[in-house]
Amino acid sequence: MHSLAKLGCALLCAILLTGCTGPSNLFGCGEAYENMYGGDDYTFTSKEVDQNNALNVTVKILNGAAGWLEGSDEKEVDAEVYVTLRVKNSAGDETVVDFQSSTWEINGDSEDGSNWVTYLWYQSPDGFCDDGCDKVNFVAGFQDGFIYYDGTCDTSPWVDVD
Repeated sequence: MHSLAKLGCALLCAILLTGCTGPSNLFGCGEAYENMYGGDDYTFTSKEVDQNNALNVTVKILNGAAGWLEGSDEKEVDAEVYVTLRVKNSAGDETVVDFQSSTWEINGDSEDGSNWVTYLWYQSPDGFCDDGCDKVNFVAGFQDGFIYYDGTCDTSPWVDVD
């Protein structure tokens, strides 16, 4: 029984040191997570293809990581929140969309779209999903850490398009 207790203790220590323990996160997500976690999470409220084969994605901040999406001399701010959306089509090809994209419409819900308080909207050009849009991957971070997906220990899982 003594060796079984040692094995159980070693297993528990390994789990605690390596990160997530699963969906319940009973023991937390590990030291790296705690060091980089800003207390902010996001979720997708929509990720769907419309009748023109354009992809529309809406991301919602759950715990308030508001910030500027781009620097502005006029507003005297530096970019504080960095966001990237990746889209994978049926063939497995990836498209990376950042805030400076010239073909996508990307808007936050404040300050004429340059600030993200609760929602961030992405809309691709018409026909973008002609070859299929299967999965999206969203990454958001700021100087002091990352914004994690929906209460998990994952910053940017691939999620199926609806």
